[in-house]
Amino acid sequence: MSTENPYIFLKNNFFLQFFIADRYRIYRHITACGLLLLFFLTTKEWGAYKGIFDHLDWIERWLVITIAFYLNLYVLIPQFLFRGKLINYVISLVGVLFVFQVLTYYLNSVIWREYIISEDLKKAMALPIPTLFIFSLLSLLPFIMTSTFLKIFQSWIKNNEKMQELERQAAESELQALRSQIQPHFLFNMLNSINTLLYIDPEKASYTITKLSDFLRHLLYQSHEERVFLSSELRFLTDYLSLEAMRRDDFTYEINYSEKNVQGIQIPPNILLILAENAVKHSVDSLSPTYIYMECEEKEGLLHFSVRNSVPLEPHRKHKCSGIGLPNLNRRLELLYGERFSLSQERLPQEYIVTLALQL
Repeated sequence: MSTENPYIFLKNNFFLQFFIADRYRIYRHITACGLLLLFFLTTKEWGAYKGIFDHLDWIERWLVITIAFYLNLYVLIPQFLFRGKLINYVISLVGVLFVFQVLTYYLNSVIWREYIISEDLKKAMALPIPTLFIFSLLSLLPFIMTSTFLKIFQSWIKNNEKMQELERQAAESELQALRSQIQPHFLFNMLNSINTLLYIDPEKASYTITKLSDFLRHLLYQSHEERVFLSSELRFLTDYLSLEAMRRDDFTYEINYSEKNVQGIQIPPNILLILAENAVKHSVDSLSPTYIYMECEEKEGLLHFSVRNSVPLEPHRKHKCSGIGLPNLNRRLELLYGERFSLSQERLPQEYIVTLALQL
């Protein structure tokens, strides 16, 4: 049984990539137009018209089919069918086909009629107008159905590829988050702090154990959910920073948000944790006081989350390429939200600011 990763399969399959990848767009158009042209040249009844009108006939049909094909592919389907407006799609498609039918009938039966020399074509043109429209429509339908199938197939493949990459990104994000947070030195330091507190302040030691338990439970269980409550994530960040404060001297933190303002809002797990982990990691400084300030607010359908952290005068070299990193977070957000988010960074001499805005 094949164990090939579906994501790798989609990436390496040339046939599928030819239909969906932007780098093959021009070649797809050339191929489609070329196949339509070949079809008309091989199926045309040559000598049906006099002189140049014998060529204008197939050129007109090729243009009509090509325009109808692309109108359906890039306008009608994205604007109506993919947005669930089936009735609007059908009405628009019928309207477009009707206009083309009228144009074709006018050219062949009125303007070019006197140039027809084929007896079979003359008999066909003598049929009732509704009959001509039906036959012409039946000749258009296979091309319209083909463009509809191609667009739906292309959308399905792209969505499948997007979901595969999203699953891969989510798995990597979860693994990296767990690795970066549940490191031996982190747990050892926390356990040593708790062990010391047991003799100095048992009540505080009990409180710290509870926070550490909540921290680990969140990582191990809620990280598997597709979406979690924002209020739960913010409380988790508070626990995380309170544990970090146990490990540092001269460390202050603050998370500003209104419980009422964020009530009921759900987001993907570990999004905020990644930003917090990034701030914690890059604010470590044994020579001077450090801080992390966070603000969260929902306003006009947008979730605004900002993180400000102190920056050591001499950055740690080992942190330059470690951790999950904001570029990977940005890619994950692209997969989750498309263009409905913004992630910005600002580096000041003594402070680093990351701002995230998500459309809810």
